[in-house]
Amino acid sequence: MDISQSVTIEVLPDNRLSKNGLRRSNWRTSRQLIAEARETAFILGLAEKPETWETPSEARIAIVQRYARKPLDFDGLACIAAPSVDGLVDAGILMDDDPTHVVEYTLNHVKVPKVTDACVQITVTPVSA
Repeated sequence: MDISQSVTIEVLPDNRLSKNGLRRSNWRTSRQLIAEARETAFILGLAEKPETWETPSEARIAIVQRYARKPLDFDGLACIAAPSVDGLVDAGILMDDDPTHVVEYTLNHVKVPKVTDACVQITVTPVSA
């Protein structure tokens, strides 16, 4: 497999999935939100996965919040993206999201001019063996 190949999905996660949002939510609501986010990422991951994709044993994950108003803090961004990363595991993009399979995990923010351009991009890049 070409190691320069990567898979990127763009999601619009519910703010109630953030660290503070989960603290304020009822567990039934948060469980449903997590399941929906995971399913959405699973479907997007399958759609973006190249036919030649072989699930790598090690990968890098880069999460970028494209925001128009106010960015999430890093722990909130990690929390909001976690169900989507699990969905990519379900889709076969990653073996697992534990530290033995994810060698690098980065979180960044990019300011965009319009709210309609806001999203969270998750990119998985295989690491050479």
